[in-house]
Amino acid sequence: MKRLLSRIVPFALAAPLFLAGCGGSGKEDTATTGTAEKAQDQPAKGDIPGKSVTPDQVIDTNKVVDVVKGEVKGGESTKGPSRTDHLFAYPDAKLIKDEPLEIEPPRGLPPLAANVYVPASNPVTKGKVELGKQLYFEPRVSKNGTVSCATCHNPEKGWTDGLMTSTGIFGQKGGRNAPTVLNTVYGRSMFWDGRAPSLEGQSQGPPQNSIEMGEQSYEEIVDRLRAIPGYKEQFKNVFGTDVTLDGVAKAIATFERVTALSGGSAFDKYQNSEAPDHNKILSESQKRGLILFGLQLNGDDDYKTDAVRGKASCTKCHAGFNFTDEQFHNLGVGWDAKQGAFKDPGRWAVTAVGAKNTMELGSFKTPTCRDIAKTAPYMHDGSEPTLEAVIEYYDRGGNANATLDKDIKPLKLTKQEKADLVEFMKALTGTPIAVALPTLPPGPDGKTVDPKSALTPPSKSTAMDMHGLIVR
Repeated sequence: MKRLLSRIVPFALAAPLFLAGCGGSGKEDTATTGTAEKAQDQPAKGDIPGKSVTPDQVIDTNKVVDVVKGEVKGGESTKGPSRTDHLFAYPDAKLIKDEPLEIEPPRGLPPLAANVYVPASNPVTKGKVELGKQLYFEPRVSKNGTVSCATCHNPEKGWTDGLMTSTGIFGQKGGRNAPTVLNTVYGRSMFWDGRAPSLEGQSQGPPQNSIEMGEQSYEEIVDRLRAIPGYKEQFKNVFGTDVTLDGVAKAIATFERVTALSGGSAFDKYQNSEAPDHNKILSESQKRGLILFGLQLNGDDDYKTDAVRGKASCTKCHAGFNFTDEQFHNLGVGWDAKQGAFKDPGRWAVTAVGAKNTMELGSFKTPTCRDIAKTAPYMHDGSEPTLEAVIEYYDRGGNANATLDKDIKPLKLTKQEKADLVEFMKALTGTPIAVALPTLPPGPDGKTVDPKSALTPPSKSTAMDMHGLIVR
């Protein structure tokens, strides 16, 4: 094993990372050594000397290996840090015309309690949700006006894109599958590698990712939005400020937090003893799958089966009301036996020097199982096309490697047991979420933008930019 580990680590350090898709690593998190310092010595025209700063990011690239530093950095590192007044501003309370908004999550989900699932710094308001929805579907956040958040996280596709790995600006392909936005309000961290601590932090990455929305500084993005009168007016009413990165992040996060909620599934209704005939909501196959998954039937359910509880070992990771432990596990996905290394080192890559643990190589965050029937393909690299394929992968015990999670072992499931598990996971599909496309404010030229245009990922051959020019 020691000899195998010695092969894993050097290869992980040397292997290039081409990762993107909002769950991807990509070039988005912080500046490289020296770049920010140089830019601070030469502040932007009209700025206050010493006040041009790079916003706090999740990863300090001074503390990660060079190969990761080269891929995680975003537009801030190459364009120079953005001016402070583009990042945040003190609000003028007299300008705010907004009101609090209470959200009742669907059955099976806990309340969106302040300071628990909603940060004190970003309370839910009606205007913030409306603004966040517009920005979520806004192609003009991207460098050439062709990509929005919804390009990779389309509500009509389970809040993902249905692709193996996501397609970004100019048709570029990332290296990771776009994870669903559903129930991320309950998440402890964001991205497949967990490098962002919140929805607010996550939303700042893709807009300056060279593969996803284009290599651009936050200042460029904010200036582009400030040129749109409708956004200037809304930011004044919602935040009491001009357009800022802080406001953009908070608005998008709020929209996602209160809209992308998956609950009210057949499983949730089955568990509700007040529902009439609740024990008849799940089929016998789904009940067997529930038991194999690791859960228990209702106490008053008289259905009898010889299914072995927990035989599939699902709840060792997919636990709790959101069916995820919010932890990171190595399933062997992406392991290259010939090279003796992972194609994507995962969580290990973003852990600071001094805290790196070889056992985290190839580890990725446990996704929710809610609405899982809508979010194919599966795994961080989209390598498993169907739920049936996922179960087959687990059944054989993943791909053997030196850091494989201790709970990943051959399951020896029968054909019927595999089918029952699939049927149970279909019972986790929540109440449909209707999201009408917003009307986006016209630009400085008076022309409006159709948010539907960005729901189809740009092709590699041609892409229409925001000025109507063909970029090849």
